[in-house]
Amino acid sequence: MKCAYHPENDAVGSCVNCGKLICAECRTTLGGKIYCQPCADTIFAKPAERPVAERPVEGRAHWAWWLMPIFLTWVGGLIAWLVNRDTDPRTARNMLILGLVLTAAWILLWVGLTCMAVVTAAY
Repeated sequence: MKCAYHPENDAVGSCVNCGKLICAECRTTLGGKIYCQPCADTIFAKPAERPVAERPVEGRAHWAWWLMPIFLTWVGGLIAWLVNRDTDPRTARNMLILGLVLTAAWILLWVGLTCMAVVTAAY
């Protein structure tokens, strides 16, 4: 009897899964049982690895991140945006905008108070 995969070779056994005759070259012994190479590859193949997500799953940013732009203005907004941009892009953008708006407000307040002090000092 000849091997199902190599007709020039004599069979040394049969695959316990498909029953095909196999030669010593094709034989794979796993757990004391003889398998042909295609059956061994199919039965004992490792499951495909799960693909790694390029971006984390979108979620919600923790409310405490809103304190960063409030207390640290544009720097806090930038930090909050960098930390949350992958998990909650919209909220992260809003945190950055809040930091920039608060920075502008502080600058306008400072300029206004400075001008008021100069005008008041002139009288």
